[in-house]
Amino acid sequence: MKDKTAQQSVGYFTDWLRFRYEREDIPGFVVAISRSGKLLFNEPYGYADLEKKEKMTTDHIFRIASHSKTFTATAIMQLQERGKLRIDNYVVDYVPWLKSHKDKRFLKITIRQLLSHSAGIIRDGLDSNYWELEKEFPNLEQFKEEILEAKLVIDNNTKMKYSNYGYSLLGQIVEAVSTKSYNVYVTENIIKPLRLANTGPELSPRIVDRLVTGYTRADYKKKRLPIAQIDTKIMSPATGFYSNTEDLCQYFTAQMIGSGKLLDDESKKEMQRIQWRAENTGHEEIYYGLGLEIEIVGEQRLLGHGGGFPGHITMSLFDPKEKTVVIILTNAMGSPTEYINKSIFKTLGYFQEKWKQASGKDLSKYQGRFMGLWNVMDFISLGNKLVAVSSNTWDPFDEPEELEHVKDNSFKIIKTSSFGSGGELIHFNFNKSGKVESVIYAGEKILPEITYIKEFSKKKKIG
Repeated sequence: MKDKTAQQSVGYFTDWLRFRYEREDIPGFVVAISRSGKLLFNEPYGYADLEKKEKMTTDHIFRIASHSKTFTATAIMQLQERGKLRIDNYVVDYVPWLKSHKDKRFLKITIRQLLSHSAGIIRDGLDSNYWELEKEFPNLEQFKEEILEAKLVIDNNTKMKYSNYGYSLLGQIVEAVSTKSYNVYVTENIIKPLRLANTGPELSPRIVDRLVTGYTRADYKKKRLPIAQIDTKIMSPATGFYSNTEDLCQYFTAQMIGSGKLLDDESKKEMQRIQWRAENTGHEEIYYGLGLEIEIVGEQRLLGHGGGFPGHITMSLFDPKEKTVVIILTNAMGSPTEYINKSIFKTLGYFQEKWKQASGKDLSKYQGRFMGLWNVMDFISLGNKLVAVSSNTWDPFDEPEELEHVKDNSFKIIKTSSFGSGGELIHFNFNKSGKVESVIYAGEKILPEITYIKEFSKKKKIG
């Protein structure tokens, strides 16, 4: 992606995300984009705490939940590189108390199967009401009791079956072979080498003042309740981590092949290689490697992980080909983080594709957001291309319309859906100061955003 393309797309995100925040019921979120280790975009929206009216900032910290699995998988691969373990060895070789399990299939589970969620282990234990905050997260003894009581849900090494308890077992392996606590190991071997000052494996008193307040889903009256801070105890390797957008951009850049950080490239290739396809994910093409999700969006192959924690929904993806990282951190359950993240990648890809085809003609005077009763339309200049998209959605580039200059200030719609106004004209009307005062879009008048909002606010009824 060229610098000019990046600047153009980042400029669009700034305004579009502001517009979307104003029309969505999400308390707050932070979005960051980096390329080749350089932070291009890092913007906060909304509130970190609604009750205190505390504005969201880029310094605020979120619980990133299952992002923790990427750190745990990295720790395991580091220990393999150091000759401390082999990921195709049996788990019982490192966790001897599992040998007494009544279900003898446990004897054949490998570390790789835990890493790829194919061990067949129960997802969150026999009593997972700690996720409902009706009890504390399990300690080591409680965890052992439940693991030893629960049989494998399915045969190991037959398909992907997500398991937080499986990753908690991986934390026990890290402790057994490193002779350090899990939290100490990942701090010394991952967090400190990357200088991730805002990242840690478990809730810590030193970051509580910067931790956002998480909120429930909105009820039918659109009311949300704040959620208390939680210690995940033995489940830190599966879901305990906290971080912020800048640190996560740095961390996932380090995970890219060729970065020279955290692991050698052969280990990274193994982590990023498809192990299993995720089943029943609708139209989405999702796979799992070792601690990393692998998602196919158009022609892009994205890697990373999502996280769902009480009050915190987060998503991080990176494109290893373009060296681009996109991070979305929100402080409300039900937030569409994965949808937003993929939409940003789609938009970046579209900008890049159109800039490759562009000549030097400048159409920037036609750019802007325009509104009518039916439409919220963004006109975007991409070199000599003018594109129209609906900004009133989390996926504005799902069906972009491409416009061709006809003459003067008129354009023709040359590419749209069959339900659009293909082949029809768009005309821009300018005032004396050279600003667009209205657009006739396929016969319908739409106004600049500010003008429309002012006029709308004066009316008591339309028509």
